[in-house]
Amino acid sequence: MGTTNAGLTKNYRVKSGVIRTPLYPNESISSWLIHAALDCGTEPITFTGFYWDKWRLWTYDLDRGFEPIAPQIYEDITALSLNQQVNLASHSLYSVLKPINGENTLIKGQAKWVISRGSRNRSFRVGQSYCHCCLEETPYLRNEWRFAWHFGCLRHQVLFESKCPCCGKLYQPHLLSAEKRQLNYCHQCGEKLLVVTTPLNEVEIVTMETLNYAFTINSGECFGKRMDAQVYLAILRYFINFIRRAAVAKSTHAFARFVEQCGISQSEICQTKTSLAFEQLPVEERNNLLVNAVKILQLSYEDIVQAIQQSGITQKAFTFENYPAELNILFKYAPEGKTMSRKTVTSKHKTDSVLSLNRQWERLKRQLKIAA
Repeated sequence: MGTTNAGLTKNYRVKSGVIRTPLYPNESISSWLIHAALDCGTEPITFTGFYWDKWRLWTYDLDRGFEPIAPQIYEDITALSLNQQVNLASHSLYSVLKPINGENTLIKGQAKWVISRGSRNRSFRVGQSYCHCCLEETPYLRNEWRFAWHFGCLRHQVLFESKCPCCGKLYQPHLLSAEKRQLNYCHQCGEKLLVVTTPLNEVEIVTMETLNYAFTINSGECFGKRMDAQVYLAILRYFINFIRRAAVAKSTHAFARFVEQCGISQSEICQTKTSLAFEQLPVEERNNLLVNAVKILQLSYEDIVQAIQQSGITQKAFTFENYPAELNILFKYAPEGKTMSRKTVTSKHKTDSVLSLNRQWERLKRQLKIAA
């Protein structure tokens, strides 16, 4: 933290009650810091640099919390706020998602169910998700906009955006200049974010309501059985990855036959442009995968068993990755499958498929955007 004397540990730049910026009930940490900076008539980077010059805070994903950086910052912010009313510790994604992620919310790299920032210095590869209508009503960033299963706003029933409608640049409110007093402006062109919406359909709304309800009450229904949210979301993640494989498989493959038996047309599943983690995918791709994965989880026990048996998929096929133990009771209905011995070819040169090359190209373009 910043000090006036390098030999002292106390942050003497922190003065009691000098910041009057309120904290909204579901506001993210970065949102409050941006608001506080703009209320003080300065830029967010200058604001955090003044109080905590030891860290370049905006190179971190601040919404996840200050625990891996410096927990003392929570106390500094409480002291700075009027009547010490601002407590950001309970607003960190670590605190909010701990019931389903445990301590893994703080791991370096990709945290489960948290949309990746993909930062380089103070710029992001992924723009902040937002709802035009919500920002127009009350301009602050909601914590749930960072949840990977949130691809739209249930209140206004519209798909999230992450770019400025005017200039097409990523929405990065932490880069706003001091003269912009609200968060509903683009840092690049300076224009107010226009209300341009893509409506959600009924299936998409039901999908998000189902996942939100499971997260809120810490319990979800899967194949007619009630289970805690951590297990429910683990099964959801497994079938998201299963569907991603089915999307690129031949129509005669067991993966494709299984999803067809589950009532999902293979042609309706999107093929992701990259092979990145689910949290790093664009909102349209996450939307498609979640809708189809929830369809599978909503099947009855009898229907999922019938889909397994009629598709002819084997237990070996289901083990393409580790899956929750709760699925063993279902996968036992699949035949074990044959163990094939493959000949090792040492001299044959491996050639990447067209799909693999396209994904490598998309990842390269993603990196070049932030480098520019």
